[in-house]
Amino acid sequence: MPFTVGLSQHSDPGAATGEIVGHVLESLGVQPDVALLFTSGDHITHTEEIAATVVELLAPAALVGTTAVSVAAGEREIEEQTAAVLWAGSLGSGVRRRARAVQLSGVPDPAADDEALAAAFDEVDAVSDPSMILLADPYSYPVDAALGHWAERWPHVSVLGGLSSGAPMPGGNRIVVDGGVHRSGAAALIVGGSVTVTHLVSQGCRPIGQPYIITEAEGNVVRSLGGLPPFERLQQMFSKLDPADQRLVQRGLHVGRVTDEAKVEFERGDFLIRGVLGADRESGAIAIGDEAPIGATVQFHVRDAVTADEDLHEALSYSTPAARAAAGALLFTCNGRGTHLFETPHHDVSVLASHVGAQVGGMFCAGEIGPVGTRSYVHGFTASMALFTDSDAP
Repeated sequence: MPFTVGLSQHSDPGAATGEIVGHVLESLGVQPDVALLFTSGDHITHTEEIAATVVELLAPAALVGTTAVSVAAGEREIEEQTAAVLWAGSLGSGVRRRARAVQLSGVPDPAADDEALAAAFDEVDAVSDPSMILLADPYSYPVDAALGHWAERWPHVSVLGGLSSGAPMPGGNRIVVDGGVHRSGAAALIVGGSVTVTHLVSQGCRPIGQPYIITEAEGNVVRSLGGLPPFERLQQMFSKLDPADQRLVQRGLHVGRVTDEAKVEFERGDFLIRGVLGADRESGAIAIGDEAPIGATVQFHVRDAVTADEDLHEALSYSTPAARAAAGALLFTCNGRGTHLFETPHHDVSVLASHVGAQVGGMFCAGEIGPVGTRSYVHGFTASMALFTDSDAP
């Protein structure tokens, strides 16, 4: 089940296209089952021509792609420069089609795409539950609503991917679906065949203090944690932290909501992380970047480069069997990571490559998509990863 990734930093779009397509042709030949195209910098405006050449010369069974501020390939992250990445591979055996690309509009709501998605799920031959790789324009596609809808409609389908980050305004991104390139919506790659896709999420945070139950809230405003105002809980916790953690709290505080309330003890990976947006000292309430359901268990979190590095290694170590057997991997990391967070370049992609030893391709996102608990969410400052393993391999 071969995979490969082509990277070009040539400034000329024609030459860049020749390099990435030529690499895939040399490694795989024509008509791979899947291909993902990521363009950045000056190549964003040439995405249409690049995608058209990929279709003409490679004829992949399913092609999706988008534009990004930065891209990743192999063990390199090309940050805020002109580049093109083409990741492609075979999905092993299967008597029917092994992958399908679907254009999504989400208009007037995500249910509008149900018919197209249902047809794709039915058409793709899979030895296990199909997997979805989602690339979405953040200005035009209702990703949060779509993920919630799909979790109810197709709870067996795991979704991972990222939001386009190549443009600072609506209409600037490109969404590639087979031979078409669009300025809005989303692309869904439905993956089947004899491949097993393992989805991993590293949110890069560490819990501090202790967990509390939300006892009073309205919308995204938490008014009471375990019977006391959240700001009072925060002050109590802050006074007991060591100076290093106190500095992290002052730089940026997060809150994690437990995704499996049946658990007795909680650790990394058990929380959906959201930012603390503000606090009202007078009332003691805090606002968070999500709904705050009464009765949910939450815990404060901090994030820094050391914690993010530990969390990424930990997420990959949990999946050691899948990581060692992976033939290909996709990385969707936050545009706030890279050298904005870590002291050395190429951090996330090099850590992933060192664990999997597979062909890695990916992009920096304006929001990362991946599962926490039983469903997928949009995250921030996160690394979401998909590991492709041959289900037929011994």
